[in-house]
Amino acid sequence: MSGKTHDRRPAPDSDNRGRAPNSRDRVLTPGPRARRPCPDPGKLQTDILYRATIDYYNLRQVHGDMPHKTPRGPAPDLPAEQARIVRESQEAMRGRKVLEVASGTGSATREIAETAVSVTGVEIATNMLDLAAESDNPPNVSYLAGDAFDLGSIAPGKSFDGGFAAGFLHTCPASRYAEFLHGFHARLEEGAVVFMRSSRPTSPDAVSRLFRVEGHEDQFMTRQLSDGSEYIMVENDPTEEDLRQVFEPLSRNLEIHIGNYWWWIRYELP
Repeated sequence: MSGKTHDRRPAPDSDNRGRAPNSRDRVLTPGPRARRPCPDPGKLQTDILYRATIDYYNLRQVHGDMPHKTPRGPAPDLPAEQARIVRESQEAMRGRKVLEVASGTGSATREIAETAVSVTGVEIATNMLDLAAESDNPPNVSYLAGDAFDLGSIAPGKSFDGGFAAGFLHTCPASRYAEFLHGFHARLEEGAVVFMRSSRPTSPDAVSRLFRVEGHEDQFMTRQLSDGSEYIMVENDPTEEDLRQVFEPLSRNLEIHIGNYWWWIRYELP
């Protein structure tokens, strides 16, 4: 995932970290550093998190992220993992009419468009949607303003046999997984192939901004833009077991991969 300020998806370790083998345990295991009081508990309400996520990604296109305070180490294995995730995304969507949710600025959209019959990207952040539309898109790509949790902007009769989401699920509260997946799957044909991928917050800088709060299932992260504005957002980093529990009852032929910098899944709808 690109580190450019116009990319929806947070950059992994291409410019921010070397491999930190124990960072996953430090983040997910409750302890003095992992669990601490939220600066403002009101910001953890579902509707507030939802608005903050949209505002952050929208304004990120204007201001850019605050420079990282923690140096990012070398990541010699990142290019190979990035190439693999792009290749597997393209293979999963090959020859398909794809619905992409939370399509951002369209960087991943254009990747899968190389092999897909068509890709329809849906994005709620207007600045990102504008950037996507203004980019050099191939003729089989189109974009719509819309919400990943409410896909009513898509014409009722339009059908898709491929579903795609890049850099979305890690920002989705666990309490909304069922709502999101029910609406997403309802717009896909029987037997459709779905591919999802997200970056993992395991860099030193990301780990320093992660926290958990007693009584909340999700993990959170503070994000700051260069204008000084700060946002609290969901930043989940699911294990293979977590993903299996969510997706196995809803799918067949589920494949799960947890890399150093990303996780990704591929499955088919029954």
